Amino acid sequence: MGFLAQHLHCSFLLLPAIFFCSAYFLLNRYYSTSPAPPKKHLPPSPPGLPVIGNLHQIGRHPHRTFAALARRYAAPVMLLRLGSRPALLVSTGAAARELFKNHDLLVSTRVRIKTIEKLFYDAKTVASAPPGDYWRHARATCVLHLLSNKRVQSFASVRAQETNLVVERLVAASRRGARVDLSDVATCLSNDVICRVAFGGKLTTTTSSNRFKELLDELMSLLGGYFVGDFIPSLFWVNWVSGVNGRVDKTFKEFDDILESVLIEHEKDGVVKTSTMDDEEGKSFVDVLLEEQKDGKTGHFLGRDNIKALLLDMFVGGTDTTATLVEWVMAELLRHPNIMNKLQHEVRTVAKGNVGDGMISESDLDNMTYLKQVILETLRLHPPVPLLAPRELTEDCTIMGYDLAAGTFIFTNAWAIGRDPNRWADPDEFQPERFANRSLDDSIHAFDVVPFGAGRRGCAGRSFALATAELLIANLVGRFDWALPDGGKAEDLDMSECTLPTIHLRYPLLAMATPV
Repeated sequence: MGFLAQHLHCSFLLLPAIFFCSAYFLLNRYYSTSPAPPKKHLPPSPPGLPVIGNLHQIGRHPHRTFAALARRYAAPVMLLRLGSRPALLVSTGAAARELFKNHDLLVSTRVRIKTIEKLFYDAKTVASAPPGDYWRHARATCVLHLLSNKRVQSFASVRAQETNLVVERLVAASRRGARVDLSDVATCLSNDVICRVAFGGKLTTTTSSNRFKELLDELMSLLGGYFVGDFIPSLFWVNWVSGVNGRVDKTFKEFDDILESVLIEHEKDGVVKTSTMDDEEGKSFVDVLLEEQKDGKTGHFLGRDNIKALLLDMFVGGTDTTATLVEWVMAELLRHPNIMNKLQHEVRTVAKGNVGDGMISESDLDNMTYLKQVILETLRLHPPVPLLAPRELTEDCTIMGYDLAAGTFIFTNAWAIGRDPNRWADPDEFQPERFANRSLDDSIHAFDVVPFGAGRRGCAGRSFALATAELLIANLVGRFDWALPDGGKAEDLDMSECTLPTIHLRYPLLAMATPV
């Protein structure tokens, strides 16, 4: 028995070795007689580390890091590995044109990242939802009732009233000799405009309004993070240990509570209350959504979470990006007094009698061509979201001669495209005159600048954001002279960036305003 047991034990030990040897022999014979699979032509790729790939190279400012890599390898597209995720980095207008014109259907899916999906009601926002019937309906609803040119114009009185309040506060500050925080001015204005058109009025208390802004900052911070668990699925537990998941849950819960209270305020015994806007045409977005839900015309498309998701979408897509644009425009103007003077001359000449005793109106903006050049040049140098929201390739395809696999993430570096030295002379210089004969639409169609994305997932709120920003900037430069505090010199203005996905100035933009 002892010998037999020992013999069986040895036999069982030999079985795995016999199995693997046999498998190796058979596979070797198969591949020696079968044609080798064609070798894929992959984009240039910087060396990475085991497990994490190129995650360690992202740095504090990914758009700058990625642009430097593209220059080093002289590559319009590059292949990175972010943990277990392959990612294509697009750094030139030509590459972006091929991607979004020839392969738009294949890159219309947003990346599936649990952190983002949780914050956006399990991907129910227009920005995060996968392409399909729901996404098409949600986008069409937002455009029809809030973002179309007709609806943007219907909210002109809201923009005018809020801009007038800003001007009044600045006049009061100048009388006290107080510094003006232009970063805060831009954020508050854009947030108040969005609140009024989306909710029908501002948040009812200062506390809730301030907390809402803080939550938006926290949400943007979370969206701008590259968390290990999102890119290396086997390390999902790191997001728990680091506290990321806790931050996500807390932020989502507080947002949900505020949005729920807004819905309750707009309902009474199951009946939507009368809009607080001036007329039916200017009805608030939340009232429109609740009426559609009540009428039952939208089926499952507009459940309660869907409505909250669309409302959140408007704030995330509208508040921070608009404020960022205004902030960078004013920073560049303060840094370039000659350009500031030229713009002030145009605004004051066009507006004429309105400057000094009345508002500069939206009807004046069409004739302010230099204002549009200044804004476009700012978008070139400082796109609000320098790395456009990432997408995911749904099928294998070839881009610029390179073979890419389904599941590859797509990052479009709008910041690098706007500063491409092969396209722009003196690409880092602020020169609005370079757009003297080019409109925003011309530049976007040529993929010279892509601040609002491209293709079917491009930003639908462009008109809304620009209408708000143009009116505020025209009134800031037209009705006030500006100087840096304490006799500061223009060349000493700190233009360093923060690290959120929408790139603000790192420090608040402080200036002194003098009414004209």
